[in-house]
Amino acid sequence: MKKLGLILTISILIISCKSSEKKASPELKSSISEGEKVYQNFCINCHMPNGEGIEGAYPPLANSDYLENNLKASIIGIKNGMKGEITVNGKTYNNIMTPMGLSNQEVADVTNYISNSWGNKKDTLITAKEVSKILPK
Repeated sequence: MKKLGLILTISILIISCKSSEKKASPELKSSISEGEKVYQNFCINCHMPNGEGIEGAYPPLANSDYLENNLKASIIGIKNGMKGEITVNGKTYNNIMTPMGLSNQEVADVTNYISNSWGNKKDTLITAKEVSKILPK
């Protein structure tokens, strides 16, 4: 009888934990899906299919502390390109990322995709309007 009570208690805890997890909104899911397409077309050659980049040349996006701590700079870099030193996950990179000519919507979508892939988890939707507010005038 005690085993049955313990199993029931554990089952309830598991179910309640799963139900309290955040679910991505339909808008975020759609943006992530579109962002994956952008990634496949523009980013995959340098940052690789698994988001791990190429050590010493192209920084990882997977489990990226830079992306987590520098979202605005990341958005600006995706839109306008980047150059100069950055440190990602404790390693220094100093290369050039050329601008890809992405629209603000494509930047938002690929940011949402990257921010929710390969161990990154940011359930907040980035929109084209927010991208336009972040970009330097």
